[in-house]
Amino acid sequence: MMINEIEITKTEAFRPRFDDISKDGDRLMEHVVELIHAGRLEKKKGVSAFDQYIKATNRRLMEAYFERELYAEIERHYSYDFEVAFSWPHPEMLQDIDRLTIAGQGQRTVRIWRHYLALMKQHYWQLIDVRKRGFKKAPHLQESEASQRDEWEAWTGRVPQYKREILAMMDAAQECFDRSGATPSQFVRLSRERAEIESEERRRPEGKPDARKIDEDVFWEIIGLPGESGGLGDQIDALPDRLARFKATAIKSFDVLLHEMDARAYRSEIWALAYLLNDGCSDDEFAGFRSWLILQGREFFEETLADPDGFDVSLVPGGGGSALSIWNAPLLAHEMRQGKPMKRKTFRLPDLSEKDPQEADFEDVLPRVAAAMNRR
Repeated sequence: MMINEIEITKTEAFRPRFDDISKDGDRLMEHVVELIHAGRLEKKKGVSAFDQYIKATNRRLMEAYFERELYAEIERHYSYDFEVAFSWPHPEMLQDIDRLTIAGQGQRTVRIWRHYLALMKQHYWQLIDVRKRGFKKAPHLQESEASQRDEWEAWTGRVPQYKREILAMMDAAQECFDRSGATPSQFVRLSRERAEIESEERRRPEGKPDARKIDEDVFWEIIGLPGESGGLGDQIDALPDRLARFKATAIKSFDVLLHEMDARAYRSEIWALAYLLNDGCSDDEFAGFRSWLILQGREFFEETLADPDGFDVSLVPGGGGSALSIWNAPLLAHEMRQGKPMKRKTFRLPDLSEKDPQEADFEDVLPRVAAAMNRR
């Protein structure tokens, strides 16, 4: 039986209770995606399933959030999926930001913009770093040197266009900050970042470097927590600046510790956790999940490794792939401190033996997580 736009919200899979609208919202979106994949939705000619159903469903949720003054959920929606930050904010998002501002939620709008800008900047500085390093043939790739050079030139050739886009985005953010009552320090930060983007050069750290060696305590101090700066995107964006305050040898120590933490999380139980939380998990997705775990801070990281089956499934991470930007932080920090690239050591992840549980057994490995996900 085909389902149309009206019938979709009458199904048993979405019966809004609004006592926990965030979970209902997630459940509705998952249900719509499942129906699309199953081919059970009526489609208008010339209109994509995304435009016809996903966008419409998303709009219903936003209106429900505004009606019930669930402003935290609106902020969560616009800051949850990292991948959305790589497309220009659409008109409906800008309208929602204005509505938040009118509702007296100015700092929420600032944090949403900070999230978008942080992720755009990460990509920009990565492009700048690749261009500075120059082309070098990668011997492990099958492509010819000419093919690799063409790809490198195409990649670095994006800088001018990307620069124009991010500067336009900063101008739009400036207008929003004016209306939202941003603090003086938030205006100063935005102005400084704009100057850096214009010059294609990150500001070198001022004053004497922090003389401390980076051990595990200092490592976690530098990592910080997502909520300290307004969101995970801002947290990742702040890492190179925090790390660049240290000496070059300490930055290299941070890089070693980062690899060590990643190796600690490279366990079959953690892979099972990522698999159950995300309904599947490739190698790249698992790398993103481990990076996300590290970015949650020391206590959360240690607790998850000690008891994966005790994980709170309401904290399912979104857009974990962008958490991989944490690996650029030591490289960017070293460039800022020394003015030249850092030579990174080669690290190997542990070998997961063939005796480790397979995907079919993951629910037995983490029964509490599996049961909680099945109830969602």
